[in-house]
Amino acid sequence: MIKPLTSLRFFFAFCVFLSHLSYLKGDERYKGIFNSIFSEGFLGVSFFFILSGFILALNYREKFINKTITLKKFYLARFARIYPLYFVTMLAAIPVLWGGFKILIYNIFLIQSYIPDQEYYFSFNAPSWSISDEMFFYAIFPVLIGISYKFKVIFKAVLCVTFVSLIILMNIILPEEKIHYWLYISPFTRVFDFILGIFLFDICLYLKKLKPNLNQNIYTFCEIGALAVLVVFFIFKDHFAISYRYSIYYWLPMCLIILMAANPFFSDKKQTLISKFLSWKWFVYLGEISFGFYLIHYLVITYAQKYNGFMGIHLKGIPLAAAMFTITLITSIFAFERIEKPFNKKIKNLFS
Repeated sequence: MIKPLTSLRFFFAFCVFLSHLSYLKGDERYKGIFNSIFSEGFLGVSFFFILSGFILALNYREKFINKTITLKKFYLARFARIYPLYFVTMLAAIPVLWGGFKILIYNIFLIQSYIPDQEYYFSFNAPSWSISDEMFFYAIFPVLIGISYKFKVIFKAVLCVTFVSLIILMNIILPEEKIHYWLYISPFTRVFDFILGIFLFDICLYLKKLKPNLNQNIYTFCEIGALAVLVVFFIFKDHFAISYRYSIYYWLPMCLIILMAANPFFSDKKQTLISKFLSWKWFVYLGEISFGFYLIHYLVITYAQKYNGFMGIHLKGIPLAAAMFTITLITSIFAFERIEKPFNKKIKNLFS
């Protein structure tokens, strides 16, 4: 486990949470802050997709190359990691977000994001479209990692330029009504983020060799610089079309942040102040429950808005958001301890 990267998962899951507080647009006190800051929280999805490719490359590349892991064991581990809680949250969505039996089948098999129709990819627990994408990434990862290992650096650089060029071309030629799906939702496009994460691991391996020759102050400066780049990109976001921000706009800052947060991977003895801060045990624990937080928050928001005032207490604005955050956090802890961890072990033991 790379502790700073684990901690960052929660911060970006929180960004996604903020982006779903759309009821704030109806309150003049908070409309401005939602439109200018909270609504951009979808950037967290780019972080998760890139990080997913990076972490899988870190954990499995050598195992696949050396053939010390089977496809069955890999797929079982991925299924056990995400499906139990996904399935529970899908069931929890049925009472208020029922979409019909056909759509339910698509959700059960985690293929809802393959359909370019909002009625499908945002059905039931809406954020789970990204889990559908993740399952696609997992399915093709063994092939990707086997091929990428043989690619030379220059070819990987050309591929990245090609990805960017293709997305720019899609931004130009796609009709407006199709931009959201093909540039933000589709697994066939978002796989570029995932592949970028795999390539990013190669850069980490290079930095690992270089790290002993780097002055620690330089690395601290680079960490601060990575965060500064994200801030700058965020400040100037309105100068770029939403279609670019859905896709390639945040690639650079996300890659830089992941590289810098992976510092402990290079040397545990040379942690910077930022990496030490992100390695604090409670931040790491929040990162561990972030998957549950991500899957649960939308359901909490939906149920809270539907039943707000049911017990005679009617919350609005930020107090309502704070209550929903607290409920999501508590529920995520329960889900992590009682669903994620035990079912992960049970599934692995059952089918191993």
